[in-house]
Amino acid sequence: DIKARAAKAQQHRTAAGRKSMASKDGGLMWLHVVTFLVWTMGVAAFTWVVCRFFLKRSGNASDDHFMGGRALRWYFVAGSLMLTNLSTEQLVGLNGNIFADGCLAGIWWEAGAAIAMMVTATLVLPRYMALGLATTSGFLGERFDWVVRTVVSGIFLVYYVIFLCPIVLYTGSLALRNIFELYDVGLWVISTLIGILGSAYALVGGLRAVAVSDSLNGIGLLIFGFWVPIAAMQQLPGGLR
Repeated sequence: DIKARAAKAQQHRTAAGRKSMASKDGGLMWLHVVTFLVWTMGVAAFTWVVCRFFLKRSGNASDDHFMGGRALRWYFVAGSLMLTNLSTEQLVGLNGNIFADGCLAGIWWEAGAAIAMMVTATLVLPRYMALGLATTSGFLGERFDWVVRTVVSGIFLVYYVIFLCPIVLYTGSLALRNIFELYDVGLWVISTLIGILGSAYALVGGLRAVAVSDSLNGIGLLIFGFWVPIAAMQQLPGGLR
């Protein structure tokens, strides 16, 4: 009888512990969902206000869509350059590879990209803007001819469609599925939704909307980028001491 009572009491404690953990996990999941939605909708609303009331429009539709009507301030350009070069390809894929193989050489991928962005912003971008160009293929078309422009445009298009975009969509959908525990939802469904929403956002708002939202998301990325390692080190036995 004593053993049976002890076993029964242990079962009750185990069940209570599991229920407490499930309740805690459920609360954290709601916190994830709420913060994600609030931040996303807040960025969208702030971007709309800035683009609608503070950034002038250009009379040229192509110039307005691809170059932001030449109304973007330097901080929007800087934020857009940073976030354009950073996606789940790096946040999930690159970090995952570095963690798996234990080699930090992959960090140079982003460190070198920072140098390249500074050179681009300092030397290349002002020349592009002065010549009224929006793309690399457009520059090559002006420098050489339409054949070179068409070939380079085709290469870029194939690269983005076959190689880059699928990787970004896959890693992004994988991250969202694991964060929100959407294990019953196929990755192709999440990837399709991300692609549709991202395409609609870029097509409707153009470069201005992308640049402004990139800058806002960059601020959040920097804040949480500093917070995550600090929070991780606090979990060590000695903490930050």
